[in-house]
Amino acid sequence: MKEPDQIRVPELNFLGEQDGPPEQLLKRDLSDFFSRKKSIRRAYLAKVVYAKAKNLNVVLALRTEFGPDRGIVDEVGSIFAFIFNAEEHLDILFLSEGQEARLIKVCHPFFEQSTVRPV
Repeated sequence: MKEPDQIRVPELNFLGEQDGPPEQLLKRDLSDFFSRKKSIRRAYLAKVVYAKAKNLNVVLALRTEFGPDRGIVDEVGSIFAFIFNAEEHLDILFLSEGQEARLIKVCHPFFEQSTVRPV
């Protein structure tokens, strides 16, 4: 598996949810992982276009309690590589509050951490 690159994207446009049979498998496996990582609040698989680029991209957009987390990136990369061709890649975006507010207008989360805590 290739080492992930970290890039800063000044602006992106959210277009909607990415969904299909392989994406459903990915979402299921990611949801299993996220349910054990209490810092993940919500997860989205979204179609985006980056500001200067014209091509469509798919991103895993995460709203976390503590911001970017390299451990999460590594584990997501392993889960993704197991399901998809090694030539494919998945961009991972750690959402700010403002980005999530824009995203939720066009895409529903496929994972949401339960707010119920055991007593």
